Amino acid sequence: MTRPTTSRARALALGLLAALALLSALPTAALADHAQQSVFQDDQFLLYEPTLTVIRTLAVLKTLGVQQVRVTVKWSTIAPDPLSRRRPGGSFNPIFPSSYPASGWAPYDRVIALAQRFGIAVELNLTAPGPLWAMGGRPPTTRAADHWYPHPSDFLAFVFAVGLRYSGHYLGLPRVALWSIWNEPNQPGWLSPQSLRIRGRVRPIAPRLYRDYVRAGYSALYFSGHPSSTDTILIGELAPEGYETSGFYTAITPLPFLRDVYCVNGRYRPLSGASARALGCPRSGSRTRFVRDNPGLFDASGFAHHPYYFFHPPSYSAPDPNFAPIADLDRLERALDRSLRAWGSRRHLPIYLTEYGYQTRPPDPYEVVTPAEQAGYLNQADYIAWRDRRVRSVAQFLLLDSPPDPRFTPQEFGYWDTFQTGLLFANATPKPAYAAYRTPVWIPRPRFRRGSPVFVWGQVRPASSGARVQAAIQWKGGRGAFRTLAIVSTQARDGYLTARVRPPGTGLIRIAWSSARGPVASRSVRVRAG
Repeated sequence: MTRPTTSRARALALGLLAALALLSALPTAALADHAQQSVFQDDQFLLYEPTLTVIRTLAVLKTLGVQQVRVTVKWSTIAPDPLSRRRPGGSFNPIFPSSYPASGWAPYDRVIALAQRFGIAVELNLTAPGPLWAMGGRPPTTRAADHWYPHPSDFLAFVFAVGLRYSGHYLGLPRVALWSIWNEPNQPGWLSPQSLRIRGRVRPIAPRLYRDYVRAGYSALYFSGHPSSTDTILIGELAPEGYETSGFYTAITPLPFLRDVYCVNGRYRPLSGASARALGCPRSGSRTRFVRDNPGLFDASGFAHHPYYFFHPPSYSAPDPNFAPIADLDRLERALDRSLRAWGSRRHLPIYLTEYGYQTRPPDPYEVVTPAEQAGYLNQADYIAWRDRRVRSVAQFLLLDSPPDPRFTPQEFGYWDTFQTGLLFANATPKPAYAAYRTPVWIPRPRFRRGSPVFVWGQVRPASSGARVQAAIQWKGGRGAFRTLAIVSTQARDGYLTARVRPPGTGLIRIAWSSARGPVASRSVRVRAG
């Protein structure tokens, strides 16, 4: 995902971020390994702003309990002459990091080194857009020019160069051990064509292309010192929606895209005939050959997914069975398991949620989710992910809202066609989601019989780096102050907590704990007796 910005918004956000960092700073702790990593992405403030802003952003993320940042490594931002269709000549060798301009590497060198100081891991998402000289053919529209039929061999060379640079053995740079291959390949803004008419019939193309990029990227990472036995290598990174109609610039729904990548039909049997030929699948259905030729599909560390569903709460199941929002992760998991099983693999790939969020109104007048609803939805989504044993990470996309697009007037839809998923407004004023992210709380059944227990789930996210925290489950009726119903200790590995408490009656429940800077409270959740 990309986001426009303005110098005025950047300057204002920079100053307010500094204030937030100073008010909320916590001591740096070592990153711990546990079941679900808290992942954050905001490329604008981690890659493209001055160093002081990057430091302040990482400081804020640390206070929120973020353990990992996902950054987009756009091929075109590092490659030389990205706007030329002529391949660089002279001494250019695409497998050597030194063949790429130092300025292209600089933002990544910086965020990796700075994140390491804060004890925050970095995932590098290797993806288009790419240089025009690495594209194939002529796209029918210029908007697809930098991601139209990218050459797998060029992508392999680029990934090898990235892997070598961040192998831990190059110019003293830190090692990176978290990787993902491509971003939202079932979306035309990241990979085109999605489908094409071939011999009178429209057939999907992007799944075949993506399979080639997984093969190339996985091999390049392996040979540059990043095997999946030591590193986390993710495939997928799918968008949760698409269209049932087809076209070269029409997104493919995720479950058919997944099946096509794995060369299986709707009954999860290996493809054959014209469908197999169109998708580059083995026509004989040879299990051994397909598995051998595609190690990334079968040996990857996990499958990454972006389970957005912007206009609905996280519990809302998509009517289209080919969609996979967070309420329908079981669809994705079943499709993935059956696809692997069709080729003889019994693996159940872990699921990594690497992008997620809710856009709010305000600021965007075309959205439907209020800032207060955003806070509750993010907490509910964390709870849903916590209940799924296969989910290894949860994600938040954007710290600050994207400013409006200045190419349009405020009266035009395009003015707000940016991402308003931040925990902070564009001027860095916190939304309710800011506090809700730091201390999630969710009560699955807020209506209860008087005298009966209520189940409370929560997380002290800053404790996810290993420190055990004592937290109070508190209740308040219509009048008076909050009073403590129970003291609960977080689980040392992940900062989660659960409790069953007996509220005296209808009122508000929250989680309270003490940070190094003072008392912290979650949002309040209304429970009703009766």
